[in-house]
Amino acid sequence: MISLFASVLLGGAFGALLGRFGQCRSGGCPLTANWKRGAVYGALLGLVFHFTSSGSYPAPKNVKAIAEADFDAEMTSAGKPVVVDFFATWCGPCKILAPRLDKLAGEYGDRIKFVSLNVDQSPALATKFKVEGVPTLLFIGRAGRVMDSIEGLASAEVLRTKLQSLAGS
Repeated sequence: MISLFASVLLGGAFGALLGRFGQCRSGGCPLTANWKRGAVYGALLGLVFHFTSSGSYPAPKNVKAIAEADFDAEMTSAGKPVVVDFFATWCGPCKILAPRLDKLAGEYGDRIKFVSLNVDQSPALATKFKVEGVPTLLFIGRAGRVMDSIEGLASAEVLRTKLQSLAGS
């Protein structure tokens, strides 16, 4: 809450300064025509900045975070299908997907293993599996073969459908 307040306050102050001391004297600059308008737009930008870039990646309860070195061992010891979540801490959609995936991992945890990999810390695996964007989910069957994948933010319904077909394989 404090970081939210600080982001809005700093954005507003920066916008007010731009409006007050900026080069726009004609009034034709919509964002910084005066200090008040600059403060409002700056506060809005501070709010957007806070929600898109601040905070840490949500800590999962049911999804196991693994390192690149542990990947092969986790796959061979699974004994059941595996969902691999390739994410990045700076990725907004990844932050949205994490709690959604964690909830589904709680439901399907007895039939499917869920792991997550940070692409910034696991570049070789991201290259091996041709991960071009985050978030990317790989659905790996019992035989160790990639059965399906999703790139981008998927709805809970789409994930549930994929998980049901993976659990049945």
